[in-house]
Amino acid sequence: MSNASIPTHPPDAGDTAHQFFAVQELLATPELACFYTDLLVNSPTTVTAARDRQGFSKSTAYKYANTLAELGVATELDTHEDGSALWRADPVSGNWTDETTINLSPVIIAVYGATSTNDDLELFIDRHGKAALAPAVTATINYLQGETTRRGVADILGVPAVEAIAVTQAIERIIAVVKESDPMLDDVSFEVDTHQRALKQAPYQRADE
Repeated sequence: MSNASIPTHPPDAGDTAHQFFAVQELLATPELACFYTDLLVNSPTTVTAARDRQGFSKSTAYKYANTLAELGVATELDTHEDGSALWRADPVSGNWTDETTINLSPVIIAVYGATSTNDDLELFIDRHGKAALAPAVTATINYLQGETTRRGVADILGVPAVEAIAVTQAIERIIAVVKESDPMLDDVSFEVDTHQRALKQAPYQRADE
C-alpha cells in the first residue's frame, strides 16, 4: 500500500487522498478494520453494541471509535439509544494503482479485518501473504456471479483447491453481509446464494437480521 498512487484524474484530489490514507490505516490494523466494518453494516449503532458484537473491551472500542472519527470515516451523532450516543460509519472506496489497479472498498477492508478472527483467512495470508487476499476477494466475487467455480478460483489464484474452497467460503460470508454497504458492489448481482447457515458463521452480523 505504501507505494500505491492515487488515480491520475480523481474527481476530487483532496477527498481521494483522504480516503487513501484512511484505507491504509484500516488495512494496517485488522482489529480496527473489524470494528469499522461492524459500525458500517449496522449504522447507526452505539459503540457499546459494536463492542459487544465483536468482543472488544470498552477502552479498545472507544479508542477505535475515536480513531475512525479522526480518520473521517465515522461520526458520533447527536442522537442516543439506551443512553449511549449513536455512531455512523461511511463507506470508503477507490481505485489505487501501482503496477496494477486494485479496487479498495468496504468488502476488502472487512476481509482484512476478519483475518484477526478467522482461521481460514489467517492461514491463507500465512501461506500466501496479505496481498493475496485482494485477488481472492475478486475471484470470490466472480464465483458468486457464476463466472467460475471454487476450483476455478484455485486456478486463478494458483493455490491448492482445498485452500481456494476454504478462503472463498470465508470471504463469501463476509461479502454477503457487507455487500449492501459497499458502493462498488451496488450494480453487481450474484447468481450464487449464500446459505443462511453460512451467514451465521460470518465474522460480522447485522443487528436487524
